[in-house]
Formats: sequence, structure tokens, C-alpha cells
Amino acid sequence: MSDNLDAIDKAILNLLQDDATLPLKTVAERVHVSVATAQRRIQLLTSNGVITKQVAIVDPNKVGYGLTAVVMIEMARSNNSMQHRFERLMHAQPQVMSCYEVSGDADFMLMVNARNMNDYHQFTRGLLTYENNVRHFTSQFVMNFTKSGTKILLD
Repeated sequence: MSDNLDAIDKAILNLLQDDATLPLKTVAERVHVSVATAQRRIQLLTSNGVITKQVAIVDPNKVGYGLTAVVMIEMARSNNSMQHRFERLMHAQPQVMSCYEVSGDADFMLMVNARNMNDYHQFTRGLLTYENNVRHFTSQFVMNFTKSGTKILLD
């Protein structure tokens, strides 16, 4: 689909990634198309899966989740069914902000938000166990957010 994105689609996506609450009229004006064209383009981008969701991004510290950890996971057994099981388990966990299958020494990388160290400890004790095919994990704790974003700049 990315090969089919023209300059107008990219401009719309750049705007919506900055602020998905922009009125349709504003989007249309900024990309120099009619409101109907902007609406049709946005609907097409959504139905084609380019736009996957519209969300509000909150500051974890301001909502009581002041501990963020980057967790590297090494699986005990590497096979498709066990990896898919782990992915489904992580997808169901509200504390897991992101779950990536990665190359290198680790099999997965998680971004986990927790209220505090005790909350994080309960997460690891309950989920990052051999019963869930985890051989080993390491945690690195975020000391400061220099940049945290979701925007993919399209040019």
C-alpha cells in the first residue's frame, strides 16, 4: 500500500499523526483538497489498514504508571506455536505497551508500564516464567523520556 500513497495521502497522514482530532475541514484546507476528498481519502486509508486506530496518548507519570521497563525476553523453546502463545499472552496484558519479536540474543522486546517496582515484580513473577516458555529475561528501567512518540514522518 505504501507505494500507492500519493502526496495528498502522506500529507493527511502527517497531519492526523500529530492530531487525530483535527476537524475534517481543517485537514482538507491544509492539504488543499475538498472536504469530501479528504473524508474519502481518510476512509480509504482506514479501510486499507494504513490508519489502524485513533487514540489519546497519555503521560504515564500523570496517570500513576511511573515505572517503564524495557524487557528483553529469551524463550526456552523456539517454535511457532510457543511464540504465538507468548504473543497472545502479552497482547492480553494491559501493562505491556509494546511487544516486538526481535533479532539477536533475545527473542522478544517488551515495553512495560507499571505503577511501581512491586507492581512490576508481580508482572514478572506471574508472566515471565518457564511455564510461559521464558528461559531468561532482563529488565532495563527508563530513567527519563527524551523522546517518546508514534509518528512516522512521511515525505
